[in-house]
Amino acid sequence: MKIRFCGVGGQGIVRSSYILGYAAMIDGYRVLQTHSYGSAYRGMLSKSDVIISSTPIYELEFTYPDVFICLSERAYNVYKESIHPELKLFVDSDLVKVDTPLNSMYSLEASTLSYERFGDRIYANMILLGYMVSIVKPVSRESVEESINRNFPRNTSRVNLEAFQLGYNMGLNTE
Repeated sequence: MKIRFCGVGGQGIVRSSYILGYAAMIDGYRVLQTHSYGSAYRGMLSKSDVIISSTPIYELEFTYPDVFICLSERAYNVYKESIHPELKLFVDSDLVKVDTPLNSMYSLEASTLSYERFGDRIYANMILLGYMVSIVKPVSRESVEESINRNFPRNTSRVNLEAFQLGYNMGLNTE
């Protein structure tokens, strides 16, 4: 499975992809994670790709993901050439307006949910990750929860875990 995360610096794009990749390793999959971002400034474009496979991975990059998670309109406009009919697109509808109709598009007001629940929009990435994992099931819920606990400092793992669980539970109610 090929999963692309995109947004802007400061939204936790690379962190989200790392959490997912680590969870896939916990589940016994082979994983490749790459990223590119304008590291000098918050607000620069950020993209991170994850390949999850039960067999050896021989490609280092891809053009067409199976799943595309987007948290920024600007990033969407740059990377939308990777959209194809079989794609599952997940967007933070507070920040991204999609101009390409798709059969499998999932939108969630992740930034609003994050602000209302946690007092900060910074957890939108974990909410959207939970939403996607619940619907697509690339890895188990338990492996993502373990990945969050292992890869966030103790003082922030609890709230990131709650954000992931909020998104996951919302995905359970999605058709």
